[in-house]
Amino acid sequence: MKHTGRHTGAFLLLFLTEGDRYGGKLLQKCQEELPINPIDSSILYRTLKQLETEGAVKSYLGTSEQDKPIKMYKITEVGKEKLEEFQIDIEEKLKNLTFFINKYNEWKEGEKL
Repeated sequence: MKHTGRHTGAFLLLFLTEGDRYGGKLLQKCQEELPINPIDSSILYRTLKQLETEGAVKSYLGTSEQDKPIKMYKITEVGKEKLEEFQIDIEEKLKNLTFFINKYNEWKEGEKL
């Protein structure tokens, strides 16, 4: 099955709670930390643009390690509220997914008998 990146915004906001980052660093963080990473650069930048439109992140020009201007992102108060909404949504989905796994395992055990 193909991953859709449905919760990309949640992960990006979560990582931005640790400090401001530019897109490349956010992508690297996703690659390093997410067990199953559905996020590529096009999804990342599209999601950042959407989050900025919604007021959840704010961008500004910072400087890179080579002192070149670079677009940085920071989470806003709206973003923190949105992150809480994501947390509630994910917990609800997790309950349904846990139910599915348990029922599936029961069925598989029944198949073996």
